[in-house]
Amino acid sequence: MTAEAADITIDHETDGTITIVRPVGKLDTMSAKSFEAYLKDLVGQKAGTLLVDMEKVDYVTSFGLRSLLIIAKLLAPSGDKLVLFQVNPSVLDVLKISGFLKILTVQDTLDAAKEFAGQAG
Repeated sequence: MTAEAADITIDHETDGTITIVRPVGKLDTMSAKSFEAYLKDLVGQKAGTLLVDMEKVDYVTSFGLRSLLIIAKLLAPSGDKLVLFQVNPSVLDVLKISGFLKILTVQDTLDAAKEFAGQAG
């Protein structure tokens, strides 16, 4: 499944009980709502733990951070997780400065994200 919004393209694939989401573009005021709706749809489909590849997301605003937080909170009651991996260095700086690294899980690689989610392999 693929979705496109103003500044972002989103794709995903399912791997067992996890879903790997690959957004490409900016997670800003214009695209955060589409990104959030896309992930909410996956949560509604019981897609399991969401691993979000942030390598090709080069910009995140407070709207994007808000969307990530909302999805993490939606997943928490089911025991599923939101794990970001391969985070672009500029986006990682935003996560550090905003304090979101204390709230969200960030892993270096897909394998590390899978391992964290209990799906190593």
